[in-house]
Amino acid sequence: MPSTHLAPASPAVAAPPALPRLDVPTYYDLPFATRKALPPLSMSMHVYTADPKQRFVILDGTRMAEGDSTPDNMSLREIRPDGVILEFQGQRFFFPRDGH
Repeated sequence: MPSTHLAPASPAVAAPPALPRLDVPTYYDLPFATRKALPPLSMSMHVYTADPKQRFVILDGTRMAEGDSTPDNMSLREIRPDGVILEFQGQRFFFPRDGH
């Protein structure tokens, strides 16, 4: 009897979730006067997980979670897979995790 060789089934690989469409301008799309008024921005760590309570960033040396504010009154509104939504003086904007 001939033997039949069946290749093992490959596990299904889920595609990464699509990144949400930006509903706010990026940092680089803000008017020059607004960017000039912002405090310096430096994100040295960005942790995104499915659980919002475990997400955090280190912004200008300070660990921040969603809802936190800096001493300069910049608020961290949302941590997304590719960056953060910040708010400063009523203006929300997206700041990418790689700074570009």
